[in-house]
Formats: sequence, structure tokens, C-alpha cells
Amino acid sequence: MNKARSVCVLLADDHALLRDGIRPFLTDLAEDVEILEAVDFDGALQMASDRVPDLLLLDLKMPGMAGVETVSAFRKACPDVPVVIITGQVVREDVLRAMELGASGYLPKAMSGASFVHALRLILSGQPYFSAHLLGPGGGEGEAAASSQQAGGRFADLTNREVQVLSLLVRGESNKEIGLHLGLTEITVKSHMRSIFKKIGAANRTQAVAMAIQQGVSG
Repeated sequence: MNKARSVCVLLADDHALLRDGIRPFLTDLAEDVEILEAVDFDGALQMASDRVPDLLLLDLKMPGMAGVETVSAFRKACPDVPVVIITGQVVREDVLRAMELGASGYLPKAMSGASFVHALRLILSGQPYFSAHLLGPGGGEGEAAASSQQAGGRFADLTNREVQVLSLLVRGESNKEIGLHLGLTEITVKSHMRSIFKKIGAANRTQAVAMAIQQGVSG
């Protein structure tokens, strides 16, 4: 996926150490990245209203926040800006509620830097990103290992060509780009996609990418 020319990101988290850790990854989102920072709800909301960033990263635990319900305040203040929750404690009910409120992503702070950047790139391209195992019945941190193990068996059923297609999907390429890369027609790529989704149990491209990243598939 090509970098955007410029992106303005509002990073709202009260932990300076975490902001310091995230900042270098954000610079990989575009050729020119402006990073705004806030440490509480009031400051983040004011900044989002005044500056209107391209992307909002929101910690649910910083001062002034009222949990996942606060997403609605930011959606009202800047309705066209993707709101992404970054959290150290993943709760399935919060994930589902965040989706209902219009959040574009729910990212655990424990995810790798590469996965974090990829997720944000997908979100900036207009695709929501929610970890696949959190969306199934009983999903959550406690079941992540079991979900990953089950997914591993399904991934083992993929053909070499399907693995190639999935790797390019993880990279963020469209069906047309994947076809050009592999010398396939777009119809053939779509056929491979349907097969991949069926084998790994993904409902759509976003879930397929999330599951692939969890299995270590790189672009």
C-alpha cells in the first residue's frame, strides 16, 4: 500500500511513555505526518474540533473519559474522522459497542508495531479494523490462544497460490493489483479470495487480514 502524502494524527493518551513508543510508527503512515497530542478528554475533544485530524487514536482510560461511550462525542465533533481505540484491556462487549458507535478500529496496545501500522493504513484507506477473534461468540483476550490455534489449522489448508494472494492482501493491495502482481485476472483473484475466506472462516477482507497477521502472514 502506497504511503499518503500527508496525514495529521491526533494521539490522545495520558501516558508519555506510550506516546513516545507509538510516535515513530505513526511517521511511517505518510511522507509528511503531523502528530497532535492530548492527555485528557477535554483537551482531545477541543483539539479534534479545532484542527480536525485525518485520524484519531483514543485511549479509553485517560482522565475525563467515560469508557467506550465517549466515542460518540468524538464522532459528533468530527464525523468524518476515523476514531480508533487503543487499549491495554480488550473487552469484547466494548469492541462491539465501539462498532455500534461508529469507531473505525479497536487496537490492543500489545500488538506488534508492524501490525499496528498496517491496521492504521487500512483504516486510513476507509476499511475498519477489528481483530477477528474478538468478533466471534465468546471472543476476548482469554480465548485468543485457542482461536489462534484453530485458525492455524485452517490456514494449513491454503494452497500456495492462496497464500500468495493472502500475503498481497495483507500488504493492502486491491484485487486488481494482486492480479497484476501474480499475472491473474481479477475474476480469478476473486475466486481465490472466496476460497481463502471459506477456509479460514473470515467474513470479509478486513477479518482475513486480521487473522493472517495473527498467524504471522506478512505482506
